[in-house]
Order: sequence, then structure tokens, then C-alpha cells
Amino acid sequence: MKNNLSRFISTIAGLAIFLAAFLILRQLFDFAQTRDSLLLKDYAIYFLTVSYLIAALLVPVDCAGRDASYRKILYRTSIQAMLAMGIFAFSFFVIFDLFAGRFYLLEGCVSLVAALLFFFVQRAVTVSLKRNRITVAIVGTGPNALRLYRTLISDRQYSAYSIMGFFTEDETQVPEGQKYLGSCEAIEKAIPEYGIKDIYCCLNPSDTPELVNDIIRSCENLFINFFYVPNLEGYLNRSMSVSEIGHVIVMNLRDEPLAKPLNILVKRVCDVVFSFVFLCTLFPFFYIFAAIGIKLSSPGPVFFKQKRTGYKGEPFMLLKFRSMRVNSDADTLMATKDDPRKTKFGDFLRRTSIDELPQFINVLNGDMSIIGPRPHMEVDTRKYAELVDEFMVRHAVKPGLTGWAQVNGCRGEHKELRDMEERVRRDIWYIEHWSMGLDVKIFLMTIWQILKGDEQAY
Repeated sequence: MKNNLSRFISTIAGLAIFLAAFLILRQLFDFAQTRDSLLLKDYAIYFLTVSYLIAALLVPVDCAGRDASYRKILYRTSIQAMLAMGIFAFSFFVIFDLFAGRFYLLEGCVSLVAALLFFFVQRAVTVSLKRNRITVAIVGTGPNALRLYRTLISDRQYSAYSIMGFFTEDETQVPEGQKYLGSCEAIEKAIPEYGIKDIYCCLNPSDTPELVNDIIRSCENLFINFFYVPNLEGYLNRSMSVSEIGHVIVMNLRDEPLAKPLNILVKRVCDVVFSFVFLCTLFPFFYIFAAIGIKLSSPGPVFFKQKRTGYKGEPFMLLKFRSMRVNSDADTLMATKDDPRKTKFGDFLRRTSIDELPQFINVLNGDMSIIGPRPHMEVDTRKYAELVDEFMVRHAVKPGLTGWAQVNGCRGEHKELRDMEERVRRDIWYIEHWSMGLDVKIFLMTIWQILKGDEQAY
């Protein structure tokens, strides 16, 4: 209930901020073209309201939830602002053939800064008043209980959780500094005494079925949240989900957010809007610059086309600005640091990542996404599918211009097998933990990586 109220307040406040910024800026802004004056009409307010509400519905900002944090608020608010302005700008372009880019950028930036200030204050007030404080107790002291305990006390994401202590039959197994609340039979009496809101049961139901059922009944009688923590020692550390087939509980060992239609739609809309705007505005300038340099440096085409492995293992033709002399090894031999095939201008294109910009055409065509695992040559796909465990899992989503692996040092040449194994591990982590906030983070990290220079960009 509190979370719903917090989201409602955040949505109303965010809408008010966007509308206020819009009303003020359109009075101060000097619209150069007559057509831009359509933004002064009343229906522009309705368009912005609907655009923001759609963005808030798809990417809500929660300042009081269990997992709320300033970092999450920053990412989700940024996504929300970009999505709202993207929908608004796209709607006006399609309906009125109007694109006031400078005004949209100013409106988005001002609204984003103001919304972040409000949401940060809302979060700070919530934390200071301890409105989001969650008092928990852990039942048991097995490996799963200790792993849960270490996560709750060390990860800032769970700072709202306050561990009251442990219920266990062996007091000596309680971690140092934690309170022993009593045996498992004493739970019902201890819950109101310590103000416990959540119980995390780490016992094995097959060993003590009656005791676990008694704990569940006690929690239900006192309206306390009961969570069961299974012992998955020996399993890979990955994101999992639980579902039911009839009355049978089924555990899915790989939870893929991008398998959900809504997430696919949101990501695709962002890809199309961003790539369309980039290709219509900045790309022509990059193309003219690159084309002149490429033609002067060596004979051959401006674009380099190569078959890469894409979504679900399907091949597609990837585009790049050509950075090498035309050669017969292009489809079998990856680039190295001092590759003699590179031209001087091509080396500049690769170091600045300008050679990758034509892939926005691949994004618009639907072969790629802006963020995702980098696609490999078909010969590398066949090779590493045999050598690296779960290599093909990275093709469960569309490949990207940049990805989680690339911004974490796994870019360019893979000299040893462990380099590819690390890249695959990070790509799978991205697939299992995808969110629009994570995509924004990767995008910003990529920009910073390009600006400061990346030694692996060759």
C-alpha cells in the first residue's frame, strides 16, 4: 500500500514538474520557425500529459520500496524522462511534421533535473522517517541463511532491511554481533516483541515439515510476510524465477526479462526512436567525414559489410565504416592491435568508435539493438560454441553496438580462451538482469569510455 502511494505521489509530482517546465520554457523559448508555434497550442499540453503518463506506467519511479536506492531513482527517472520526451517528439513529428529538437532537449533536461531533485528529497525524507524500514528475522543458520545475512548487511541496495536476529536451535551458530531470538518454537511469541515484519525461513521443509508449517501458520496469524530461502549450494549463481504448473512448483534457472513482450516493446521503441533521430541528424555529418577520409586513405567502398551471428543464431549483414584495406582475410581474421591491414585513418575511426556508427542502420532494420552482446563473425561463433560453455546463450537477445561486457573491459581482441569466457559470463549476466536503467547506464559508460580513450579500441 505504501509503495503504491509512493509511486502515485512520484507520478503526480513528475507530471507536474514536466508540465510546469513546459509552460515556462515555451514562453521563454524563441521558436525560429512558424510551424514550431504549434507547441504554444493547448493540445500540446495534452500530448505531453499522455506521453509522460505512458512513460510513468512503463518505467515507474519508487522512492519508498524495499529495493529503492538513489542509483535506481537516477536511472529510472532518466529513462522515464527520455521515454516521455521521445513519445512526445515522435507524436508531434508523425502528426504535425514538427521536430523542435532544441526545445525538446531543453525541456527534457530541465524536467529531469527538477524531477531528480524532488525524488531525491522524497527518498531522503522516507529514509529519515524510517517509513521504509523493514525489520526481519532469519530462521536457521545454514549456508543459505548465512549467505542471505551477508547480502543484507553488505549490499546498499537492501539498506532498508534491519535484521533483528536469528531463530535457531543452536545459539553458537548465530553470527557474531547478531541477536539470538530463541528457538524456532518461540517465533510466534517473539514476533510482536521485536516488531518483526518479515520472516526468512532457511530450514529444509523435507527435514522438519511440521516445524516449517507451524512457522507459516504463526506468520499468517500475525499478518507477517513469510519468505522461504532454499539452499541452492552447488548451483550456478544466477537470476531465477519460480512458477507453477498446476500445484507443482517449477524453478526456472534463467529468468530473462527480455522474454516479456512489454519489455521487448519498450526496448524496441527506444531503439527505433534513438536510431531514427541519430540517422536523420548527426549521421550524415559523420558519413561525409568518414567517406572522404576512407576514399583518400585507400581504394574501396566506404562501408564494410560482414556476416555476423545475430538473434537466435540467425546471420545478418553488419555494417561498419571500412577501416582496413580491402583484403581476403576480413571474414576469418579479427583485428589486432598493430594490424598491418588498418589504414592510418581507419585506426583513428576504430580508436574513436566512429567505425561502428553505421550499425544504427542495423538497429533501425531490427537486426541489432543499441545495447546488447556484441555480435561475432560466424567463424568465431562456430569455434567458441564448442569451446565455451553457454556461449550460444548470449544470442537469446539481439546483439548490440555496445554491451555490459564491453564497458567492463571485455572489448576487442580475445587473445586467450578465458577472455571469451569472461565476455560470455558478463553477456549472460546482462541478459538475466536487463532493465532500461541498466541500458542507460551502459550507454553512459560507453560515452565516457570513448571520451577518455579505450586502450582496447583497436
